[in-house]
Amino acid sequence: MTGSYKFKIIDDLDDFHTRWSRRFRERQIPVTAYHFPHERAGGPRHDHDYIEIQLCAGGTGWQESALGDRPFREGDAFVLHPGAWHRHHDNDDVDSYVCGFLEDLLHHELLWTLDNPRLNRLLWRASTQDHNGIVAIHLDPPALARCVAHFEALVAIGESEDPETNPDRLGHLILILSCLAQGMEPLRDEDRNGSGRGADVSAASGVVHVAVKRSVALVNENLAEPWTASELARRLNIDLSYLGRLFQAALGVSPMQYIAQARAKRAAHLLLRTPMPIADIAEDVGWPDPNYFARRFRAHFGITASEYRTRHLSPQS
Repeated sequence: MTGSYKFKIIDDLDDFHTRWSRRFRERQIPVTAYHFPHERAGGPRHDHDYIEIQLCAGGTGWQESALGDRPFREGDAFVLHPGAWHRHHDNDDVDSYVCGFLEDLLHHELLWTLDNPRLNRLLWRASTQDHNGIVAIHLDPPALARCVAHFEALVAIGESEDPETNPDRLGHLILILSCLAQGMEPLRDEDRNGSGRGADVSAASGVVHVAVKRSVALVNENLAEPWTASELARRLNIDLSYLGRLFQAALGVSPMQYIAQARAKRAAHLLLRTPMPIADIAEDVGWPDPNYFARRFRAHFGITASEYRTRHLSPQS
């Protein structure tokens, strides 16, 4: 496919989720977006192995999720992290935009978002500290207009696999995320200064210690290693207890909790994007014992790995 690909709207949002998930798995597109100007259909409860943004530019509908059943009206937006379920229903001519991007972007191109308190809450803490993995936001009319403009630009790029489109994709995604972050509730004192005793002095300025950033990159590039908190601290040449406080201040979890979540999400990614046997996936993410892998995966997603793969790859899913 070339840069001349002409984008086409998918009329049925329910069908879209099935078709987009397959295309996203099959193609090397890091970010993509769609526009549904007159959505009336609903959809089944589902989740994803990528980060999804939903924005309502008009009309009225409902979004059911771990946050409850909420209205989806002009200016409302949801950011859903991998494994976070939701269901849209009772749509009345909803004008919606949907964007999806791979979580790997956070570990590389978007790692700097750790330093921005609002983007940290939107992209990192919602996935690690909060169990539901969902952020609900409301944009005022000027912010909504700016966000829609960036969505429209991203939609216009379509599904071209031309790598020359990637800078524009990433740029518009960053601007969308900036609009959403500005629409979040004001930061509380504990958000500005870290969490309790775990706060690091750098947290007051929003700057995350380099040890946390290096840990995120190191762990996600080497998940198969038998990580312990002590080994991670040794690799970084930093005190173990200090590393724990830095993680708590930056992400709201311990190093080992972060590693467990990263392994579970990588496993989900491999289940949907590769034909690898589950035993091989377990070894690839650092949980080589099948029984232990099964327990940890179920603890994170609420179902077994085989059920997860079947549910998302089935034509009826």
